[in-house]
Amino acid sequence: MKYNFDKLSNRRHTHSEKWNVKDNELPMWVADMDFMVMPEIQEAVKKAATDGSYGYSYPTEEFFKAYQYWWRSRHDLELDTKSMIYVTGVVSALDSLVRTLTNENDNVMILSPVYNNFFTVVTNNKRNLIVSDLIYQNDNFYIDYQDVEEKVKKHNVKLFIFCNPHNPVGKIWEKEDIEKLYNILAKYNVQMISDEIHCDIVDPGYKYVPALSISNDIITCIAPSKVFNLAGLHSALTVVNNPELKNKIEAAFYHDDIGEASYFAVPAVIAAYTQGAQYVDELNQYLLINKEYVKNYLKDNLPHVKYVSGHATYLLWLDISYYGLPSDRFAKELREQTGLFINDGLHYGKNGGAFIRVNVATSLDNVKDAMSRLSAYLKGK
Repeated sequence: MKYNFDKLSNRRHTHSEKWNVKDNELPMWVADMDFMVMPEIQEAVKKAATDGSYGYSYPTEEFFKAYQYWWRSRHDLELDTKSMIYVTGVVSALDSLVRTLTNENDNVMILSPVYNNFFTVVTNNKRNLIVSDLIYQNDNFYIDYQDVEEKVKKHNVKLFIFCNPHNPVGKIWEKEDIEKLYNILAKYNVQMISDEIHCDIVDPGYKYVPALSISNDIITCIAPSKVFNLAGLHSALTVVNNPELKNKIEAAFYHDDIGEASYFAVPAVIAAYTQGAQYVDELNQYLLINKEYVKNYLKDNLPHVKYVSGHATYLLWLDISYYGLPSDRFAKELREQTGLFINDGLHYGKNGGAFIRVNVATSLDNVKDAMSRLSAYLKGK
């Protein structure tokens, strides 16, 4: 491999949110990788730093064309640069989009379990949350289309927020899945938003399906922050193909003060999307090694912990229902007794109460350590 994923940056005792833990603790929770940022990105940021002036900035044409190039070459999708809106982050975009596209007390639908901020961007904006639970069957998750349609119709749903690929279950939605969902929503004039922040983190041999390949009407949020570990640079895009709607959303982003470009984000994103193909390929190969280690370790040592995660993201979704403990208690005790810090499934919906989420975007040595700690906690249970 060209890139060394065994070499980690030391983030203890820095202002890292993930690593703000005790010295004996191993954090495998928030969706933040421990790997060193791609050297080509580091060089681009260093070069920008030598300018000596970090004032107000704007996303250049080269910036937008880097996104265009990446989606064309990696995902067989032609994005129009005129449809792109810079935004500081996907969650910020979702928060603003909910306010822009709906009114107070309107009904907004999500699938559950799902990334926890899907809940808060709805409820914090005084919209009503309508939840359709995914079907959990044979260690896999499926959309309950009948439930979706019944609730959309019954509750006059105005907006639907989709996660593609799906966090936390790691599901790569097939073209047929997205088509069927979109057709239901279109039937009732429900605007669909697709959060695709994890789209580049897929197991070798698998590909995600962009929602925009199904319909140009789907508002899509994308970013390099997960796959290149750039969350601290605050840079994302929202793609809106309807010009009138795009102008309305862009104005809202500026009103909400989330539309101005980060000075260092612009060169970093250009470097990522124009030079990062081999890095992403090797990253996904390394992540698969970590995933396979966990899968085999559980099979051989902890057979009552079910590996149910799909083929996307670096976030594993594990079924702990055998032990009869709610996941918040499980996660709390696991951290207190072993120092392993993971997410409890209740963060992602009421139907996540028998699951935990584990971030394996770290060294294989740390993954091995994590499994040893999990085993120590479950010994005798």
